[in-house]
Amino acid sequence: MSDETTKSLFHPRATEHLFGHEAAERQFLEAFNGERLHHAWLITGPKGIGKATLAWRIAKFLAAQPAEDAGAGLFGEALPTLAESLVTDSQNPVIQRVVSGGHGGIIVAERTENEKTGKLRNDIVIDDIRKLIGFFSQTSAEGGWRVAVVDAADEMNVNAANALLKLLEEPPAKSILILVAHSPGKLLPTIRSRCRTLKLKPLGEDSVRAVLALQHPSLSPEELTALARLSNGAPGRAMELAALGGVNLYKQMAGFLTSLPRIDIPALHTLAGQLAAPKADQEYRLFVAMLLDWLERLIRQAASGVATTDVMAGESAEMMRISTLTGLDQWMDLWEKMGRLIARADAVNLDRKQVLVHLFSSLGTLARA
Repeated sequence: MSDETTKSLFHPRATEHLFGHEAAERQFLEAFNGERLHHAWLITGPKGIGKATLAWRIAKFLAAQPAEDAGAGLFGEALPTLAESLVTDSQNPVIQRVVSGGHGGIIVAERTENEKTGKLRNDIVIDDIRKLIGFFSQTSAEGGWRVAVVDAADEMNVNAANALLKLLEEPPAKSILILVAHSPGKLLPTIRSRCRTLKLKPLGEDSVRAVLALQHPSLSPEELTALARLSNGAPGRAMELAALGGVNLYKQMAGFLTSLPRIDIPALHTLAGQLAAPKADQEYRLFVAMLLDWLERLIRQAASGVATTDVMAGESAEMMRISTLTGLDQWMDLWEKMGRLIARADAVNLDRKQVLVHLFSSLGTLARA
Protein backbone atom coordinates (compact mmCIF):
# COMPACT_ATOMS: atom_id res chain seq x y z
CA MET A 1 0.00 0.00 0.00
CA SER A 2 1.31 3.43 -0.82
CA ASP A 3 1.96 5.75 2.10
CA GLU A 4 -0.01 8.57 0.48
CA THR A 5 -3.11 6.40 0.22
CA THR A 6 -2.73 5.16 3.77
CA LYS A 7 -2.49 8.69 5.14
CA SER A 8 -5.65 9.75 3.32
CA LEU A 9 -7.58 6.71 4.53
CA PHE A 10 -6.52 7.03 8.15
CA HIS A 11 -6.25 10.78 8.58
CA PRO A 12 -7.91 12.09 11.77
CA ARG A 13 -10.75 13.33 9.54
CA ALA A 14 -11.39 9.76 8.37
CA THR A 15 -14.41 7.62 9.23
CA GLU A 16 -14.93 6.55 12.84
CA HIS A 17 -15.37 2.91 11.78
CA LEU A 18 -13.00 0.62 13.67
CA PHE A 19 -13.27 -2.11 11.01
CA GLY A 20 -14.38 -4.69 13.56
CA HIS A 21 -11.58 -4.18 16.07
CA GLU A 22 -13.84 -3.58 19.04
CA ALA A 23 -11.75 -5.93 21.20
CA ALA A 24 -8.77 -3.57 21.01
CA GLU A 25 -11.01 -0.65 21.91
CA ARG A 26 -12.33 -2.52 24.96
CA GLN A 27 -8.79 -3.38 26.05
CA PHE A 28 -7.78 0.29 26.02
CA LEU A 29 -10.99 1.41 27.75
CA GLU A 30 -10.57 -1.17 30.50
CA ALA A 31 -7.13 0.24 31.25
CA PHE A 32 -8.45 3.80 31.16
CA ASN A 33 -11.46 3.10 33.36
CA GLY A 34 -9.45 0.90 35.73
CA GLU A 35 -6.83 3.59 36.34
CA ARG A 36 -4.13 1.42 34.73
CA LEU A 37 -3.48 3.50 31.64
CA HIS A 38 -0.01 2.58 30.41
CA HIS A 39 2.26 5.33 29.06
CA ALA A 40 3.01 3.52 25.77
CA TRP A 41 0.81 1.47 23.43
CA LEU A 42 1.93 -0.57 20.42
CA ILE A 43 -0.73 -1.14 17.75
CA THR A 44 0.24 -4.00 15.42
CA GLY A 45 -1.22 -5.77 12.41
CA PRO A 46 -0.93 -5.88 8.60
CA LYS A 47 -0.89 -2.70 6.55
CA GLY A 48 -4.31 -1.28 5.80
CA ILE A 49 -6.06 -3.00 8.69
CA GLY A 50 -6.92 0.18 10.62
CA LYS A 51 -4.01 0.69 13.02
CA ALA A 52 -3.68 4.42 12.35
CA THR A 53 -7.45 4.83 12.56
CA LEU A 54 -7.39 3.30 16.04
CA ALA A 55 -4.39 5.45 17.03
CA TRP A 56 -6.22 8.64 16.06
CA ARG A 57 -9.39 7.42 17.69
CA ILE A 58 -7.49 7.03 20.99
CA ALA A 59 -5.78 10.41 20.53
CA LYS A 60 -9.10 12.19 19.98
CA PHE A 61 -10.66 10.38 22.94
CA LEU A 62 -7.86 11.51 25.26
CA ALA A 63 -7.91 15.06 23.88
CA ALA A 64 -11.62 15.27 24.68
CA GLN A 65 -11.15 14.35 28.36
CA PRO A 66 -11.55 17.27 30.82
CA ALA A 67 -8.18 18.66 31.83
CA GLU A 68 -8.81 17.97 35.50
CA ASP A 69 -9.20 14.23 34.73
CA ALA A 70 -5.97 13.91 32.78
CA GLY A 71 -3.58 11.59 34.54
CA ALA A 72 -6.31 9.74 36.41
CA GLY A 73 -4.77 6.45 35.38
CA LEU A 74 -1.31 7.53 36.53
CA PHE A 75 -2.06 9.17 39.86
CA GLY A 76 -4.96 7.11 41.16
CA GLU A 77 -7.60 9.84 40.91
CA ALA A 78 -11.16 8.58 40.62
CA LEU A 79 -12.81 9.05 37.26
CA PRO A 80 -16.22 10.73 37.46
CA THR A 81 -17.80 8.29 35.00
CA LEU A 82 -16.69 5.19 33.15
CA ALA A 83 -16.08 5.68 29.43
CA GLU A 84 -18.05 3.21 27.32
CA SER A 85 -16.63 4.05 23.90
CA LEU A 86 -13.79 5.87 22.18
CA VAL A 87 -16.29 7.71 20.00
CA THR A 88 -16.03 11.50 20.24
CA ASP A 89 -18.40 14.27 19.24
CA SER A 90 -17.31 15.71 15.88
CA GLN A 91 -18.91 19.04 16.89
CA ASN A 92 -16.76 19.31 20.00
CA PRO A 93 -14.41 22.30 19.48
CA VAL A 94 -11.52 20.26 20.87
CA ILE A 95 -12.08 17.50 18.31
CA GLN A 96 -12.42 20.05 15.54
CA ARG A 97 -9.00 21.43 16.48
CA VAL A 98 -7.56 17.90 16.41
CA VAL A 99 -9.00 17.34 12.94
CA SER A 100 -7.66 20.65 11.66
CA GLY A 101 -4.21 19.93 13.08
CA GLY A 102 -4.41 22.81 15.56
CA HIS A 103 -4.51 20.90 18.85
CA GLY A 104 -1.44 21.60 20.97
CA GLY A 105 -1.61 18.33 22.88
CA ILE A 106 -1.09 15.97 19.94
CA ILE A 107 2.02 15.43 17.82
CA VAL A 108 2.85 12.93 15.06
CA ALA A 109 6.22 11.47 14.08
CA GLU A 110 6.35 10.03 10.59
CA ARG A 111 8.68 9.90 7.61
CA THR A 112 9.49 13.42 6.43
CA GLU A 113 10.76 14.96 3.24
CA ASN A 114 14.46 15.02 2.50
CA GLU A 115 15.33 18.68 1.93
CA LYS A 116 18.09 17.78 -0.54
CA THR A 117 16.11 15.44 -2.79
CA GLY A 118 12.57 16.70 -2.18
CA LYS A 119 11.46 13.07 -1.74
CA LEU A 120 10.05 11.25 1.25
CA ARG A 121 12.73 9.57 3.34
CA ASN A 122 12.79 5.79 3.64
CA ASP A 123 13.09 6.03 7.45
CA ILE A 124 11.91 8.05 10.40
CA VAL A 125 15.12 9.84 11.44
CA ILE A 126 16.37 11.03 14.81
CA ASP A 127 15.31 14.64 14.17
CA ASP A 128 11.69 13.44 13.92
CA ILE A 129 11.95 11.81 17.36
CA ARG A 130 13.74 14.82 18.84
CA LYS A 131 10.61 16.82 18.07
CA LEU A 132 8.69 14.44 20.32
CA ILE A 133 11.25 14.88 23.08
CA GLY A 134 10.92 18.65 22.82
CA PHE A 135 7.14 18.36 22.79
CA PHE A 136 7.08 16.31 26.00
CA SER A 137 9.64 18.52 27.74
CA GLN A 138 7.23 21.47 27.64
CA THR A 139 4.19 22.14 29.77
CA SER A 140 1.00 20.83 28.22
CA ALA A 141 -0.41 23.52 25.94
CA GLU A 142 -3.94 22.22 26.48
CA GLY A 143 -3.76 21.36 30.18
CA GLY A 144 -4.72 17.74 29.56
CA TRP A 145 -3.20 14.66 28.01
CA ARG A 146 -0.23 14.96 25.69
CA VAL A 147 -0.32 12.32 22.95
CA ALA A 148 2.37 11.35 20.44
CA VAL A 149 1.64 9.03 17.50
CA VAL A 150 4.60 7.35 15.74
CA ASP A 151 3.45 6.07 12.35
CA ALA A 152 5.04 3.72 11.61
CA ALA A 153 7.45 2.86 14.41
CA ASP A 154 9.06 0.02 12.45
CA GLU A 155 10.23 2.63 9.91
CA MET A 156 12.58 4.27 12.43
CA ASN A 157 16.30 4.03 11.77
CA VAL A 158 18.66 2.91 14.56
CA ASN A 159 19.36 6.38 15.92
CA ALA A 160 15.69 7.29 15.98
CA ALA A 161 14.80 4.02 17.72
CA ASN A 162 17.41 4.59 20.42
CA ALA A 163 16.16 8.14 20.99
CA LEU A 164 12.60 6.87 21.34
CA LEU A 165 13.76 4.19 23.78
CA LYS A 166 15.13 6.87 26.12
CA LEU A 167 11.74 8.58 26.03
CA LEU A 168 10.02 5.30 26.89
CA GLU A 169 12.40 4.67 29.76
CA GLU A 170 11.59 8.03 31.36
CA PRO A 171 7.95 8.67 30.40
CA PRO A 172 6.66 12.19 31.06
CA ALA A 173 3.63 12.62 33.30
CA LYS A 174 0.18 12.88 31.73
CA SER A 175 1.56 11.60 28.43
CA ILE A 176 0.79 8.73 26.07
CA LEU A 177 2.90 7.38 23.21
CA ILE A 178 1.09 5.37 20.53
CA LEU A 179 3.32 3.35 18.21
CA VAL A 180 1.87 2.00 14.98
CA ALA A 181 3.85 -0.97 13.61
CA HIS A 182 3.25 -3.11 10.53
CA SER A 183 6.16 -5.44 11.43
CA PRO A 184 6.72 -5.22 15.20
CA GLY A 185 9.54 -7.76 14.95
CA LYS A 186 11.68 -5.01 13.41
CA LEU A 187 11.44 -2.95 16.60
CA LEU A 188 14.03 -3.16 19.35
CA PRO A 189 12.93 -5.78 21.92
CA THR A 190 13.45 -3.12 24.61
CA ILE A 191 10.91 -0.88 22.86
CA ARG A 192 8.34 -3.67 22.57
CA SER A 193 8.79 -4.64 26.20
CA ARG A 194 7.91 -1.12 27.38
CA CYS A 195 4.61 -1.03 25.49
CA ARG A 196 1.22 -2.62 25.92
CA THR A 197 0.21 -4.24 22.65
CA LEU A 198 -3.09 -3.92 20.81
CA LYS A 199 -2.95 -6.55 18.06
CA LEU A 200 -5.36 -6.06 15.18
CA LYS A 201 -6.17 -9.18 13.18
CA PRO A 202 -7.34 -9.48 9.56
CA LEU A 203 -11.09 -9.25 9.06
CA GLY A 204 -13.28 -11.85 7.42
CA GLU A 205 -14.21 -11.54 3.77
CA ASP A 206 -17.78 -10.44 4.53
CA SER A 207 -16.57 -7.66 6.84
CA VAL A 208 -14.18 -6.31 4.21
CA ARG A 209 -16.94 -6.44 1.62
CA ALA A 210 -19.20 -4.45 3.93
CA VAL A 211 -16.59 -1.72 4.41
CA LEU A 212 -15.94 -1.58 0.67
CA ALA A 213 -19.62 -1.42 -0.21
CA LEU A 214 -20.03 1.50 2.18
CA GLN A 215 -17.13 3.44 0.64
CA HIS A 216 -17.62 2.35 -3.00
CA PRO A 217 -21.34 1.63 -3.56
CA SER A 218 -20.86 1.44 -7.35
CA LEU A 219 -18.72 -1.70 -7.19
CA SER A 220 -20.29 -4.91 -8.48
CA PRO A 221 -20.61 -8.00 -6.24
CA GLU A 222 -17.83 -9.68 -8.27
CA GLU A 223 -15.52 -6.70 -7.80
CA LEU A 224 -16.27 -6.57 -4.06
CA THR A 225 -15.37 -10.25 -3.72
CA ALA A 226 -12.16 -9.91 -5.73
CA LEU A 227 -11.04 -6.85 -3.77
CA ALA A 228 -11.87 -8.46 -0.42
CA ARG A 229 -9.82 -11.54 -1.30
CA LEU A 230 -6.89 -9.53 -2.64
CA SER A 231 -6.79 -7.42 0.52
CA ASN A 232 -6.06 -10.41 2.82
CA GLY A 233 -8.49 -9.07 5.41
CA ALA A 234 -7.18 -5.47 5.42
CA PRO A 235 -9.95 -2.95 4.60
CA GLY A 236 -7.48 -0.13 3.98
CA ARG A 237 -5.68 -2.21 1.37
CA ALA A 238 -9.00 -3.13 -0.21
CA MET A 239 -9.93 0.55 -0.53
CA GLU A 240 -6.55 1.34 -2.04
CA LEU A 241 -7.03 -1.47 -4.54
CA ALA A 242 -10.43 -0.04 -5.46
CA ALA A 243 -9.05 3.50 -5.85
CA LEU A 244 -6.18 2.35 -8.08
CA GLY A 245 -8.18 0.02 -10.30
CA GLY A 246 -6.71 -3.02 -8.60
CA VAL A 247 -9.13 -5.54 -10.09
CA ASN A 248 -8.24 -4.54 -13.64
CA LEU A 249 -4.52 -4.57 -12.82
CA TYR A 250 -4.87 -8.01 -11.28
CA LYS A 251 -6.71 -9.32 -14.35
CA GLN A 252 -3.89 -8.10 -16.59
CA MET A 253 -1.28 -9.67 -14.35
CA ALA A 254 -3.18 -12.95 -14.07
CA GLY A 255 -3.52 -13.05 -17.85
CA PHE A 256 0.26 -13.18 -18.21
CA LEU A 257 0.72 -15.66 -15.38
CA THR A 258 -1.95 -18.15 -16.38
CA SER A 259 -0.52 -18.31 -19.90
CA LEU A 260 2.85 -19.58 -18.60
CA PRO A 261 5.14 -20.91 -19.92
CA ARG A 262 4.19 -18.69 -22.88
CA ILE A 263 4.68 -14.92 -22.48
CA ASP A 264 3.08 -12.33 -24.78
CA ILE A 265 6.19 -10.15 -25.10
CA PRO A 266 4.65 -7.20 -27.03
CA ALA A 267 1.75 -6.97 -24.56
CA LEU A 268 4.20 -7.24 -21.66
CA HIS A 269 6.28 -4.33 -22.98
CA THR A 270 3.14 -2.22 -23.39
CA LEU A 271 1.95 -2.83 -19.83
CA ALA A 272 5.46 -2.43 -18.37
CA GLY A 273 5.82 0.91 -20.15
CA GLN A 274 2.53 2.13 -18.68
CA LEU A 275 3.46 1.09 -15.15
CA ALA A 276 6.95 2.60 -15.44
CA ALA A 277 5.57 6.09 -16.09
CA PRO A 278 6.28 8.56 -13.25
CA LYS A 279 2.57 9.22 -12.72
CA ALA A 280 1.94 5.47 -12.27
CA ASP A 281 4.12 5.08 -9.17
CA GLN A 282 1.30 3.78 -6.95
CA GLU A 283 0.03 1.41 -9.65
CA TYR A 284 3.55 0.02 -10.16
CA ARG A 285 4.03 -0.62 -6.45
CA LEU A 286 0.62 -2.27 -6.22
CA PHE A 287 1.33 -4.43 -9.27
CA VAL A 288 4.66 -5.82 -8.03
CA ALA A 289 3.16 -6.46 -4.59
CA MET A 290 0.32 -8.45 -6.18
CA LEU A 291 2.83 -10.32 -8.35
CA LEU A 292 4.86 -11.47 -5.35
CA ASP A 293 1.67 -12.37 -3.49
CA TRP A 294 0.44 -14.46 -6.44
CA LEU A 295 3.68 -16.42 -6.61
CA GLU A 296 3.65 -16.91 -2.84
CA ARG A 297 0.13 -18.37 -3.06
CA LEU A 298 1.28 -20.71 -5.84
CA ILE A 299 4.16 -21.94 -3.66
CA ARG A 300 1.93 -22.34 -0.61
CA GLN A 301 -0.64 -24.31 -2.62
CA ALA A 302 2.03 -26.53 -4.19
CA ALA A 303 3.61 -27.24 -0.81
CA SER A 304 0.35 -28.01 1.01
CA GLY A 305 -1.70 -29.51 -1.79
CA VAL A 306 -4.63 -27.38 -0.61
CA ALA A 307 -6.16 -25.09 -3.23
CA THR A 308 -6.11 -21.38 -2.46
CA THR A 309 -9.23 -19.24 -2.66
CA ASP A 310 -9.75 -18.03 -6.21
CA VAL A 311 -9.62 -14.30 -6.87
CA MET A 312 -10.55 -15.06 -10.47
CA ALA A 313 -12.50 -18.17 -11.47
CA GLY A 314 -10.30 -21.20 -12.10
CA GLU A 315 -7.18 -19.53 -10.73
CA SER A 316 -6.15 -22.21 -8.23
CA ALA A 317 -6.33 -24.89 -10.93
CA GLU A 318 -4.01 -22.82 -13.13
CA MET A 319 -1.64 -22.34 -10.20
CA MET A 320 -1.49 -26.08 -9.68
CA ARG A 321 -0.74 -26.65 -13.37
CA ILE A 322 2.00 -24.04 -13.41
CA SER A 323 3.56 -25.24 -10.16
CA THR A 324 4.20 -28.67 -11.75
CA LEU A 325 6.26 -27.16 -14.58
CA THR A 326 9.34 -27.13 -12.32
CA GLY A 327 10.36 -28.01 -8.78
CA LEU A 328 9.04 -26.28 -5.65
CA ASP A 329 12.57 -25.27 -4.62
CA GLN A 330 13.05 -23.47 -7.93
CA TRP A 331 9.79 -21.53 -7.49
CA MET A 332 10.80 -20.51 -3.97
CA ASP A 333 14.25 -19.43 -5.13
CA LEU A 334 12.73 -17.31 -7.92
CA TRP A 335 10.22 -15.72 -5.52
CA GLU A 336 13.07 -14.66 -3.23
CA LYS A 337 15.13 -13.31 -6.15
CA MET A 338 12.15 -11.34 -7.45
CA GLY A 339 11.60 -9.76 -4.06
CA ARG A 340 15.25 -8.73 -3.85
CA LEU A 341 15.19 -7.25 -7.37
CA ILE A 342 12.08 -5.20 -6.63
CA ALA A 343 13.67 -3.85 -3.44
CA ARG A 344 16.95 -3.08 -5.24
CA ALA A 345 15.10 -1.33 -8.06
CA ASP A 346 13.70 1.12 -5.51
CA ALA A 347 17.00 1.56 -3.72
CA VAL A 348 19.11 2.40 -6.79
CA ASN A 349 16.36 3.70 -9.09
CA LEU A 350 16.52 0.99 -11.77
CA ASP A 351 14.42 1.30 -14.95
CA ARG A 352 11.03 -0.04 -13.85
CA LYS A 353 10.04 -1.18 -17.33
CA GLN A 354 13.13 -3.35 -17.58
CA VAL A 355 12.52 -4.66 -14.07
CA LEU A 356 8.98 -5.79 -14.97
CA VAL A 357 10.10 -7.36 -18.24
CA HIS A 358 12.88 -9.20 -16.42
CA LEU A 359 10.48 -10.48 -13.73
CA PHE A 360 8.09 -12.04 -16.24
CA SER A 361 10.89 -13.27 -18.47
CA SER A 362 12.36 -15.08 -15.45
CA LEU A 363 8.98 -16.67 -14.75
CA GLY A 364 8.70 -17.80 -18.37
CA THR A 365 12.23 -19.19 -18.43
CA LEU A 366 11.69 -21.19 -15.25
CA ALA A 367 8.31 -22.51 -16.41
CA ARG A 368 9.83 -23.69 -19.71
CA ALA A 369 12.64 -25.44 -17.87
